[in-house]
Amino acid sequence: MKKSIAKTVSAIGIFGVSIAASLYSRPLSAAPFLERDGQYEINWTSGKIRFYGVGKMEASEDSLRPAEQRAWADGLRLAEHNIPILMSSRLGGAKSINAQRISKLSTDTTSVTTTYFGDTRVKVILEASIQKIAPQLIAPVPASSAVTATGGGLVIKLPKGVKPAAFVSILDEHGREMVSANLSIAAAQTGASMVKWFKTEAGSAEGLSQAPVILGTSTERGVIRIKSIDWKPDYAQQVAHGNAAFVIQ
Repeated sequence: MKKSIAKTVSAIGIFGVSIAASLYSRPLSAAPFLERDGQYEINWTSGKIRFYGVGKMEASEDSLRPAEQRAWADGLRLAEHNIPILMSSRLGGAKSINAQRISKLSTDTTSVTTTYFGDTRVKVILEASIQKIAPQLIAPVPASSAVTATGGGLVIKLPKGVKPAAFVSILDEHGREMVSANLSIAAAQTGASMVKWFKTEAGSAEGLSQAPVILGTSTERGVIRIKSIDWKPDYAQQVAHGNAAFVIQ
């Protein structure tokens, strides 16, 4: 039985290497905003963090299932420790807390691909939502009384080199705060979507093809500056409730 499984695994391994998506592969037509740090990939467009784990089939086992389960456990164990470190500098205007370990990551994690190698190793690519993770990493914010945003959204174009953040503050040229990070945090804590980041242009599927476009600048992660003449009061709710996109030109 074990010999038969070994042959099957070997065949799967050869086949899997040729077709299985790697951690960083994706359709050529897509242009998400990605940041990579070690074995972690942050997709600021989809709002997901991707990572992986590896397990190996033991000699006493007649199935690859335990190896796959160990791969899951391996990825989750490292992610629970490393993701708080990874995100601590990417929360923008949010005040981070000293979260040494995030809880319940397994319940918010899904499998993207599973690759079976000829040497009986199993690699699983896993994905978790930033929106589920971020509230565990930031200090509590009083609930916002603001209503849900309505309207056609907003696109803010930023120059090349600007770094994305989970929550942003938007200031005008006089330093007046047009959107506070706390407004977005409070909305996210009640289930509102988070803003998306794009390269070159916002996707039409996001419903932002007809949204107004304004220009901004940023020299500090999580702080955006715009001209007051370009700003309208209802834009604040568009940003706070994730009905907005930042586009790096």
